[in-house]
This record gives sequence, structure tokens and C-alpha cells, in this order.
Amino acid sequence: MTITKAFYQMLDDLAVLFDVENTHGGNAAATALRSITSKSHLPLPRGHDILPDVEKQALDLDPLPVCEHIEHAMPLIDWHHSGLADGRIRPEISHHLATVELIGPDGMIFHDTVRVGLFMQSANVDYVTREHAAEETFIMLCGSGMWSQNNEPLAPRKSGDYIHHPSMMPHVSVTYDSPFIAAWRWTGDIGYDKYSLTG
Repeated sequence: MTITKAFYQMLDDLAVLFDVENTHGGNAAATALRSITSKSHLPLPRGHDILPDVEKQALDLDPLPVCEHIEHAMPLIDWHHSGLADGRIRPEISHHLATVELIGPDGMIFHDTVRVGLFMQSANVDYVTREHAAEETFIMLCGSGMWSQNNEPLAPRKSGDYIHHPSMMPHVSVTYDSPFIAAWRWTGDIGYDKYSLTG
């Protein structure tokens, strides 16, 4: 399988996973992904691989089948530290996180109404409480972490788990010995202007 084919197969795999969510937002994400994969598969430029050791460790931890295509497509995936351009996420946190917007207004492939991407969190990181206007769902793809929403106690999450955050719901993710990679989608108000760290 070519790298480009693996990338678009990864998008197809993510569409199936968001279908399983069985919500309006999940269906919107799946439809957006399929609107891209149903077209010609255009070549993509080389991506950025910013946390290769974390990525390798996470992909070995109880991976879902989609992770095989993520691993093959990795040279094309345009990872960035999760700092936002204006530094709203502090460097001591953001340098241990990586995200890619696969499709969306700022994505590798343009889509105007949804954002869908991947998120990687290193081991031993407290990605503190944050909130945003977008409705969000994470799907844990490999590895494990602890998640909390609305200031409830942290709860363990592992591969295959869905973590949903309605608009403006405070949430936090913490890792200990293991990193993780998750898929994410934003629907509704997907602007970054209403994203803030409160922890």
C-alpha cells in the first residue's frame, strides 16, 4: 500500500469510527471525511514528525485497526505542537502534545464546517482543564490516559473509548506511564476564538 493510499484509508477508517458514535456531530464528521475520500486521492506534501518516540510507543499499546494505516501514513501527517499560534497553551504543556487537523478550515485538506484530526499526548503530562465552543468527541485509538469533565474525578480511558464534550464543558486529560493517540472531531462553532485554558 502506498503512503498516499494509507492516508486516505485512514480517513475512511475514521469515518467508520465516527459513525459508531451515532450522534449528529459524529455523523457530520463521518460525512465530511467521506466527501473527501470519495474523490480522487491527491498527493500530499511531506508532514512533520515531532514526537516520533512517543508516537512509536503509543502505536504499540493496544492499537485499534486504524492505527496500522496511521503508522503507514505517518510520513504525510502534518503534526504540530498543540500550542495555538498565540501561545494559549503554555510551552511546558504544548511541547509534550501533538495535533494534526486532517480536514477542516486549517486542515491538511480543506473543509469549511467540521474539523477532524489526531491528537497525541506524551506520558506523564497534565493537559490542564480547558473548554471551547465546539462540540467535541475524542476516540482513543491506542495507549491510555485519565480524563475528567465538569470537574469530576479522573477516570481511566483506553483504546476504543469515546469521550464526548458538549460545547463549553470543562475537561482535562492526564497521562501517567503511557502516552496515547486519539482521533478528535469538532462540530458546531468550530472557531478557536472561544478556546481557553482554565486550569
